[in-house]
Amino acid sequence: MSLSARDDILNRLRTALGQPETRFPPPETRRLTSDERMTVGRAAGDRWALARRFGAELETLHGTFEVVETVAEARMAAIGRLQMWVTEDLAARRTERPEQPGDRDVLIWSPDALPIDGLTPALSDLEFRLIEPVNLHDSDERARVRHARAGITGVDAAFAATGTVVLGAALRKSRAASLTPFRHLLLVPISRIYPTAEAWMAKMRQDGTLTDFLRESRNVAFVSGPSKSADLEGILTMGVHGPKIVHAVIFDDIEAMIRGG
Repeated sequence: MSLSARDDILNRLRTALGQPETRFPPPETRRLTSDERMTVGRAAGDRWALARRFGAELETLHGTFEVVETVAEARMAAIGRLQMWVTEDLAARRTERPEQPGDRDVLIWSPDALPIDGLTPALSDLEFRLIEPVNLHDSDERARVRHARAGITGVDAAFAATGTVVLGAALRKSRAASLTPFRHLLLVPISRIYPTAEAWMAKMRQDGTLTDFLRESRNVAFVSGPSKSADLEGILTMGVHGPKIVHAVIFDDIEAMIRGG
């Protein structure tokens, strides 16, 4: 397109928009109030209601969940889920030696980035091989993670209204742990469940932490259940671009924080 043609188009747009009878944009616009702002969804209730709502929304997205009351119960639930997955894999293979490389490999965030203390030592005692991906540009590192069947992460936030979690990739929080394995285990503290994405961002702005979070995260993913893709006929296929199975262990960490434990 020539410059003269472009200028002609822009001049016609300016002229049309300047007409008093033009319905859009309105001559004077005012900022929406907080009550008028649109949100993706709504959720209300105490922390347990929000936890159950988050789980219910995750189920509609083809994920699964369980809610427990304490950090200790969450630790046991996470261990039990990993052991169940290994058992399922072995049972599905009709061979004399069903074990495969990676069956007990688990991609994981750094222990100090996980919301449950003592989980990694317990898994190591049960002969799970925990792998914290660091640099996937390295061929040896890629070889280490390629067979892992499960990944464990915490969450930066979770939204009850949509069943969505926020995962900010950073130095101790590898994106590969939530993206590359067949199964993804989410550890979701109730203190990080918000009614909506808007409520989370409002709280971050109020605390002055939103900018730092975005700057420190190499990538911020909003994840809603397992990976899904559909063709033109609407036939849904799971696990095409990420985990096929997503399970959330939701637990109450607020009482522990109150007690200082």
